[in-house]
Amino acid sequence: MSFLKRDPGQKPATATPDALAIEELRKAGADPSMPHETRHFLYVPGVKAAQQVARSLRRPDRRIEIDTSARKGYWLVAVIQSVVVTPESISALRTEFEAAVAPLGGEYDYWQVAVANG
Repeated sequence: MSFLKRDPGQKPATATPDALAIEELRKAGADPSMPHETRHFLYVPGVKAAQQVARSLRRPDRRIEIDTSARKGYWLVAVIQSVVVTPESISALRTEFEAAVAPLGGEYDYWQVAVANG
């Protein structure tokens, strides 16, 4: 399994970064209509905030990991979930995650999608 990263530096003229990631799934030989494991990266100031975000986002179909971050004073919360990757599904997740971290002074950074090899 490998991860395709959404490149935060990409600034396409007509396609969104999410639409480009879906196209990359196709190029990698994956069926974009099937669920794929996505990993979303959230940053919050402090371990208590990270634990609070993890509790608020916990669901049976998600894995949540908390770790230290290279960003001084921030902790990383990674949310792993299998979804059919569409611009709408990624937008909905981004909206949910941004709403969870914003009151705590955190931010949604980026997402990745796992592509099964073979």
